[in-house]
Amino acid sequence: MAAMLAVPSAWAQARGDAAAAAGSMVAAERLAQAMVRLAALRTDDHLLDLGTAEGRVVVAAAQAGARATGVETEPELLNRARQRAAQAGVADRVAFREDDLLRTPLSGASVIVMHLPPESQQQLRPALLRLTPGTRVISDTDGLPGWPAEQAQTVELPDRSPGRLRTQRIYLWRVPAPVDGEWCAPGGIQLSFRQSMLDYQATLSRSAGTQLQWRGRIEGASLPPPVGGALRPWLIWIEGELQVRRGIPELPDGIRLVRRPAAGCPS
Repeated sequence: MAAMLAVPSAWAQARGDAAAAAGSMVAAERLAQAMVRLAALRTDDHLLDLGTAEGRVVVAAAQAGARATGVETEPELLNRARQRAAQAGVADRVAFREDDLLRTPLSGASVIVMHLPPESQQQLRPALLRLTPGTRVISDTDGLPGWPAEQAQTVELPDRSPGRLRTQRIYLWRVPAPVDGEWCAPGGIQLSFRQSMLDYQATLSRSAGTQLQWRGRIEGASLPPPVGGALRPWLIWIEGELQVRRGIPELPDGIRLVRRPAAGCPS
């Protein structure tokens, strides 16, 4: 009798384990899709997924029209990721490689996705800040203190197995333009920035002696004018220069500023 009762019990346990595993897969897929939506991918984007596991984010990015590369340390997970990409019909838009997640090259990617603990994110922070301004960085951990996330979203994950949180926060940062220092524009214009991560203070001066000051917040490669108050210029970082997208009388549209040479700004 005991043996007969044990069979249904073992079957129920196996069925429960299978249901939990299926729920975990649904939750992982939901989270991957949410991270790709947060990235607001374009067809010219290249997404780099650090800790790709079974490649869910990479496949979702390719399905959204972007190119994507997944990096992982476990060969078996990489095999599953390649199989997933082939089954989804996106193998021609993705790549996977086995590498150290903290040493893999980041350049060339316009979106970085991290599945890493906070201490690992901190190790990557200097490399992230050297990337092209405007590069998007996405993580499911708020692991970059002192660098405020531009967006944070809560993803509902009702399919997660019991004992795990049914929600997950995901975060978006954009690499800020490094504008700190002195800049020159034609006509004896000088622009000085004092930058603290995303916040800056600007001082515009001309050889004639006029001066203008304002504060603002950097949004990736863009330095939009503050809301309200006096008219201020809108600047865009382009390949190491600052272009005036929307100007003011002291700094007209279209002017480009370059970093001040050692000899000073030309008059």
